[in-house]
Amino acid sequence: MKPNAIYTDYPTHQLIPAERRTLRNLASSLCQAMGIPQQGKQLIALLGLGSERSNLEAMRTWVYCELAKSYLEVGRDSLPLLIRKLQDLEAEWRYL
Repeated sequence: MKPNAIYTDYPTHQLIPAERRTLRNLASSLCQAMGIPQQGKQLIALLGLGSERSNLEAMRTWVYCELAKSYLEVGRDSLPLLIRKLQDLEAEWRYL
């Protein structure tokens, strides 16, 4: 990486293919549960790192980062926790 390059991706290469699929499915489920249009671009700056092309990609970045912060593995069991965190984040945004 160049010294002045901005880091704009998360290390999915560390995940096995099944974990990458699960990560994508978790992000898709969260978008569906929260009524977020997956192909929109409204939440890229809020959830993602800025280089994502859609809300779904931004959600995938957010999910990965939240799981990494909590030292949790990528899995379906983490969905309730992620929904709560996203709802809390939404509540914070409403009062800004």
